[in-house]
Amino acid sequence: MHIARDADPALLPALAAGGVRFVFDGPADLRTVALAGTFNSWVGNACMLERVTPTRWTCTLPLPPGRHLYKFVLDDTHWIADPANPWMSEDGQGNSCVTVCLDGTVFLRRRGLRAEAPGVLYRNHQALTSPAWLPDAVVYQLSVRAFGGDFDGVRARLGHLADLGVNTIWMMPIHPIGVAGRRGTLGDPYAVRDFEAIDPALGDEDGLRRLVDAIHARGMRIVFDWTLNRSSVDHPLTVTHPDWFQRDRAGNVMYAVPRREYFAGFDFSNPDLRRYLVDTMCRWVERFGLDGMRFDDSDITPTDFLDEIRAALAAVRPDIALISQAYDEFHHVAACDLTYEGGTREMLRRVAHGEAGAREFAQYWNESIYSFPRGALRLRWLDEKEQPRADAVFGHDAHLAAASVLLTMDGVPHILMGQEFGESGWRDWTVLFDDWRLDWSKFDHAAFAHFSALVKLRQRHPALRRGATVFIDGLPDGVIGMVRSLDGERIVVYANLASTTAALPDGMGVPLYARGWDQDAGSLDAHGCLIAPLR
Repeated sequence: MHIARDADPALLPALAAGGVRFVFDGPADLRTVALAGTFNSWVGNACMLERVTPTRWTCTLPLPPGRHLYKFVLDDTHWIADPANPWMSEDGQGNSCVTVCLDGTVFLRRRGLRAEAPGVLYRNHQALTSPAWLPDAVVYQLSVRAFGGDFDGVRARLGHLADLGVNTIWMMPIHPIGVAGRRGTLGDPYAVRDFEAIDPALGDEDGLRRLVDAIHARGMRIVFDWTLNRSSVDHPLTVTHPDWFQRDRAGNVMYAVPRREYFAGFDFSNPDLRRYLVDTMCRWVERFGLDGMRFDDSDITPTDFLDEIRAALAAVRPDIALISQAYDEFHHVAACDLTYEGGTREMLRRVAHGEAGAREFAQYWNESIYSFPRGALRLRWLDEKEQPRADAVFGHDAHLAAASVLLTMDGVPHILMGQEFGESGWRDWTVLFDDWRLDWSKFDHAAFAHFSALVKLRQRHPALRRGATVFIDGLPDGVIGMVRSLDGERIVVYANLASTTAALPDGMGVPLYARGWDQDAGSLDAHGCLIAPLR
């Protein structure tokens, strides 16, 4: 996220004849340097740099507009972020970032972006108009099998989600799973063997329809998880339409991303493939009344195909919402309503561990907001399917303090199943390769009450969903403070991520919600929070 030393401009990615030039300086005993990223499906030897001096290597790549993540691969073994580039990805995976603008120029997010000095993407681009319901959403991600066993089991637990206060359910893939190369007893749920069918272990069409109807009857929305750029390697389409898939030099169906041999990658240059996928998505939306789609690994999908999908789905359902598992600024221009935003998690972690302060957190927020198209909505998370539990990242109490920031911030907050009651068995999505279930017997009622109070407070107060944000300076170390304001309502939020008690300034009304607040002393306990109207 930040850099330990000033970058040498000569080493930064830059526009050059033929595309974007990348430069790496390293020790003279290196044998090879390669460039791997979203632009070549993270293949470690797809782009080899040329040695131009004993210590300097370079290459130029023709990259399309959009955000690209990358690492250098040294001697076929060591994968490292670009030492010269201060911009690190918000996905928690330590990748370097570069964005290519529509005119081919290179954008690198820099320090100091703010309302008075926004970045070029903020100045030049307005995000598409999202459905009116989306800014008010709190998204809850669940696996049908892990959460309830099957569709009827999830339907039986909707009361839990209503008590929590969430209003949007993201349902992970429910398609049949591939068998060839399967890992675990069930396989990866994102290795889809039939895009038009339902895994019979989860139920049938009537069961899904009953679940969707029950979700809608509670005033909730449902978002369908779609594996966008690949199928399982044994999908029947690999036989009936072999020209729709990527192939290796021997002619075998392949997926270029390393260590994913059980996938077959789509070749999006084929218009018939695109038409099939779009038509299939439209049928799901139309038949089941889905409110949105979430696209897996959309960061390696052509943006123009995302634009096609948006146009087709919006014709079926004008208020549909599309979530992109990407950090690409240009996904907001014509295709997607939400992109991922995991930098908030990383910055809150750093504050909780004493590695950064509230000022750095506010600086990151400004740089993130003012480097994206105007009005772009971001999906903010502390728990994410490819990451360990937030309790493990923060510590339990600091996680609860961080949740009080997440659920009162701008953007659309995301909760991963079980996060709200302290479920600890989740490792990452690979637990779903076997018959893994949430352990409901280990239920942290205090954690659930905290999440529920925050979610419901957000729903009651539009300022916490749609209001302007101003951060408060001069607070004790580890305390984040912000004011959210809309239509005359001003709400102050304090979260103490430190392990010590902190004194807070006066000027608040009766608290709307507090945890660890001593009103007489004017102090906030370690990992406490206070949310109150400003007098």
